[in-house]
Amino acid sequence: MQKIRINELARELEVKAHLILDLLPVLGVPDKKTHSSSLDDDVADQVRRHFQNGGGGSVPASAAAEHAAVEWAPPPA
Repeated sequence: MQKIRINELARELEVKAHLILDLLPVLGVPDKKTHSSSLDDDVADQVRRHFQNGGGGSVPASAAAEHAAVEWAPPPA
């Protein structure tokens, strides 16, 4: 079984590597931590399908909730 690095797959799909990393736990792959981690072909195909079928820059709500952005507040005057 061949493997592909997350950063290579991100370049192929023209998305940021962190979007793939955020998607992996939803796909049942919780152990990948960095852009240089490798994915098996079957997982890479699931990621490709997600982003090619309108997944775009979005991540499922469950993963997005885990990585909620902190709101920016202007410094006090």
